[in-house]
Order: sequence, then C-alpha cells, then structure tokens
Amino acid sequence: MGLALAAAMCASAELKIGTVNMVDLVRLHPSHESNRALVKSTDSDYKDKLEKMQEAAKAIADEGKKVQQDLMSPMLSQSAKADAQKKLEGIQQRFMQQQQDIRNAAQSFQSQLTELETRLLKLETENIREKITAYAKDKGYDIIADSTMLAFSKDSLDVTDDILRALEVDPAKRHEKKKEAKK
Repeated sequence: MGLALAAAMCASAELKIGTVNMVDLVRLHPSHESNRALVKSTDSDYKDKLEKMQEAAKAIADEGKKVQQDLMSPMLSQSAKADAQKKLEGIQQRFMQQQQDIRNAAQSFQSQLTELETRLLKLETENIREKITAYAKDKGYDIIADSTMLAFSKDSLDVTDDILRALEVDPAKRHEKKKEAKK
C-alpha cells in the first residue's frame, strides 16, 4: 500500500528536469583556454628548472671523469693519488645529492602542477554550477543532471546551450567542436 501511495504521489508531481554536458561546459568555459595556457607555461618553467639541474649534474659528472683520468696517470705520487681519490669521493657524493635533488624537484613540480590544474578546474566548475543553479531557479527546474553521467536522456532536456549563453559563450562553438570531432 505504501509503495502504491508513493508511486501515485510521484505520478501527480511533475518534475521539471534538464540536462547539461559538463564536459562541453568545462571545455568551453571562458577561462578554460587561459587556464590551460597557464598550466602549460608552468610546466615549461618546471622543465627548464629541471634541465638546469640536470646540466649541473652533468658538470659534476664531467668533473668526476677528469679526476678519474688524473687518477690513471702513472706520474702521480701516492699522496697525490690519495688526494685525488678523496676529491673523487666528494664529487661522487655531490653527484648523488644532485640526482636526489632532481628527483625531489621533479616530484614537487609534478605535485604543484597537479594542484594548479585541480584548483583551476575547481574554479571553472564552481562558476558553471553557479550558472546552472541560477538558471534552474529562474526557469523552475527541479533537477539539472550531467548528461555525460546518464545512460540515456532525451535531447529535448539538454539546456547546455542556455548555460553557455549564461557564461557568455556562443553555443555555436559547441556545435562546431562536435562537428570537428565527428570528422
């Protein structure tokens, strides 16, 4: 009896439902391209820093090779060989430390880059959700769901173009990109 009552209540209450394609909304968000450019530029800066660190490691390795060659000289006295051996050990320690610093920097840079991407995506999606919420309230929607998460939804429910307009983006861009993707 309770189930029948719930079904009757649901049937009498009309829900206004809409869908949006969140992937399209994020991809076409006004700040998306500039955010991607920032991430790419930051990544390039990090790679430049790592390259400089690798160049420093190579310089240390080259220094070590020269000392090793000097050690091979039969003209060196025992005392000079001992000094060169100590110098080589110091160079090897510096080289290993530089390698560790490179690994640590690479991990740190990757973490910072991921954090930046996450932070920028969160800002975009928060802005999109604000626009969806305002649109839903204004137009009387009970639910607006992400169509990319649904097994099926009618095209007539899609309000993505309206949200794009709220974001001040021409919906034609969405349709152009879809045509390009089909090619």
